[in-house]
Amino acid sequence: MENFKFSYDEENDDLFIYLENKKSEGAVEMGNFVFDFDEKENLVAIQISEASKVLSKLLSKIIELVKIKNVRVEIVNFRNMTAIRMFVETDKDKFMAPIIVPRIKQNSPALNY
Repeated sequence: MENFKFSYDEENDDLFIYLENKKSEGAVEMGNFVFDFDEKENLVAIQISEASKVLSKLLSKIIELVKIKNVRVEIVNFRNMTAIRMFVETDKDKFMAPIIVPRIKQNSPALNY
């Protein structure tokens, strides 16, 4: 399990979960999520827009994101998918959200300019 850091932009309601000192070489955008991968197709960051609404749906409970104390991420790569288990901890509760992401092996057309 990697030691991911996180930051929450309360004004824009964006949650950033990332590995320090890792560089994104490509991303997959799915709805309110942006998943960043390195050159070896390992997950290095997650951005969640409208995070309060999205995490409330994923966790089946409303949480105040400003009260998050810890975020852990477990990643399993298999075939053409990445399975993510995101653990969110507040002072009072612990939650787990499972997410499945397709692994795209093609370069983004936006990077070809």
